[in-house]
Amino acid sequence: MRSDQTTPKAPRQWWRSGAAVRFGLLALLVATLSVVMLIIHPDKSSLTHAVGPNHPFAPAIAVFGAALLTTALVPRTLLAGVGGVLFGFAGGVLYIMAGVTLGALIAYTIGHLLGRDFMARHLSGRFLAIEQAVANRGIIAVIISRMIPFVPFCVANYVFGTTRVRGTTFIAGTMLGALPATIAYAALGSATARGDTLGMSLAGAMIATLGIGGSIGTYLVWRRRPRKQPAIAPVSAAPA
Repeated sequence: MRSDQTTPKAPRQWWRSGAAVRFGLLALLVATLSVVMLIIHPDKSSLTHAVGPNHPFAPAIAVFGAALLTTALVPRTLLAGVGGVLFGFAGGVLYIMAGVTLGALIAYTIGHLLGRDFMARHLSGRFLAIEQAVANRGIIAVIISRMIPFVPFCVANYVFGTTRVRGTTFIAGTMLGALPATIAYAALGSATARGDTLGMSLAGAMIATLGIGGSIGTYLVWRRRPRKQPAIAPVSAAPA
């Protein structure tokens, strides 16, 4: 006799889903790049000698090189300083900003493709509240994160890709938020290359001001961080 009942399938574990696998690849990528950067630890001298400013394709190499190094988690401040040494203040700001923005977009796209689906399904609690606050504030949240010294710029590019922040908002906020520090470090690099003591002092003062302002901003943002909303008990029906 054939039974009409079928045995229900066991629920699939979340860690076996395609979204979890992709998120794991993203976490592995970021962790691997972090370890590689700690081992290689590129410095100003090695990057300065990578390309000469008189090379016919030096600007293109600077832009795409900065983009590649940004996705590889090389600090943008280091890149801006090297850009100032090689191309002067104006060229350093222009080429490095273009490269850093391109690199940020690449990292954002990788984070979105590999991590957004998993985060949308499994983010909860305080982390969900933070993600919602960031998405709701849009460009302001991106700008603030770019100006806070305790938020790793390159890692944040991947993290933003897993949120609901749109790509256009991310790029605009990245450009506006990263510009002050890029200007300061490019000015420092340019002044150092020229031996301009006054210029180095002014650039150093600007960097110190940005650091102090960013630290205060970090404190204010932390104080106003989203709290996890308390659970609301269900209201029982009144007796008839």
